Amino acid sequence: MNPGVGEEAGTTTRTLIEALKSTPAILALVLFNLAFMALVAYIQATNSTRWHELMQQTLQQCGPKT
Repeated sequence: MNPGVGEEAGTTTRTLIEALKSTPAILALVLFNLAFMALVAYIQATNSTRWHELMQQTLQQCGPKT
């Protein structure tokens, strides 16, 4: 029986962690980069929401008066 996608991903992750145990500095850098990318994605998402609200407010104030 063929393993599922989840099982394959788990096996690959375990193998990667085992290989990086001999170089903890590289493992730390990989983890830092993943955390940094998540932080940047969060900042971009919140900035997008803020920008959308600002544009809606600007259009509302500068649009034609009814």
